[in-house]
Amino acid sequence: MKAISSIFSSLIVTLITISLAVPLFVYFSNLYNNTQSQVSSSYNALQNAIDTQITLIRVSNNLSGIFVYNYGQYNITISKIIIYNVTYNINNFVVKPLQIVSIYNILNASGYHVNIVVSKDSTIVLLANGNYFYFT
Repeated sequence: MKAISSIFSSLIVTLITISLAVPLFVYFSNLYNNTQSQVSSSYNALQNAIDTQITLIRVSNNLSGIFVYNYGQYNITISKIIIYNVTYNINNFVVKPLQIVSIYNILNASGYHVNIVVSKDSTIVLLANGNYFYFT
């Protein structure tokens, strides 16, 4: 009788261990996959920010004298411009490599007919390729 009870107890412990192993494997597998996707997403966002090489050139204080310059190798898609806490949604204006475009022309292409004076200490924010760029 003692031999049978030790076999059953060993069998029960083995079954409990196996039954807990499957949910733990699924949990850690999902955790690993989620972490991998987050790392991949963060890496892609960082690579996108590095590839986006953009600057503002100020010739004058009005929007027709402030230019967006793409000095990188890839197209830049501008989808938002923020000036004086006013947000202008842009219809995905594309600035090609080595192209210079005035902010006035970008706004005008999206239907905004604004020509305001922008002081030198004000901040202009561009949403380009999914990242925000701040220029003062």
